[in-house]
Amino acid sequence: MRGGAGSACRKPGESFSSSPPQNFYNLRAERAISSWDTPFTLVISYVYELPLGPGKPLLNHAGAVGKILGGWQINGNTTFQSGFPLQVSGGNSNGSFAGTGRPNWSGQNPTLGGAVQPRLLRYFDTSVFAFNAPFAYGNAPRIMPDLRCPGINNFDMSLFKNTRIGEKYQVQFRAESFNTFNRVQFGTANASINSSAFGVISSQQNLPRNLQLGLRLLF
Repeated sequence: MRGGAGSACRKPGESFSSSPPQNFYNLRAERAISSWDTPFTLVISYVYELPLGPGKPLLNHAGAVGKILGGWQINGNTTFQSGFPLQVSGGNSNGSFAGTGRPNWSGQNPTLGGAVQPRLLRYFDTSVFAFNAPFAYGNAPRIMPDLRCPGINNFDMSLFKNTRIGEKYQVQFRAESFNTFNRVQFGTANASINSSAFGVISSQQNLPRNLQLGLRLLF
């Protein structure tokens, strides 16, 4: 099965932060965690053949009944993953004409607890950030240590039916679902203090539930 979740809160071409330093003469200020830091990742793949039909513990029938009851198989991929850390940027011009400007940060953790959906208009506490003084560098780190975008909680599942025809042939029916429980993976919050949508999530990173059917002849 192919995965349906994608990477947590990343668009194609935006996988990692590649912005230049804020101050090229103070590279120590760029020390931060990696922009692709994911402390928790759990991927579970499973295959389970149902104990039904000929030669199985349950409903061990021969003939046409056995053909219908036997050969069922459940498969799946489940992914749980932390979101990537955010980079808060913007603020007043520092006058260097280069680099990536950052605002001031109070040092308090901006993360807000609870479910993501009620926080779409205020995903994190924006009050802990403030505009830096004109022609001065902001003290916010290159990558925030505790502020992360929404992570992945995804289930892809399938149901197979294998039916043997004679000695040489086997027909396999496949019903596959991606994002089986139709859960929304919200996108990255706006992390520019210069934007009127600072702290707002306005996008979805994954696709709605996708179903597909297939028939395969094995010989």
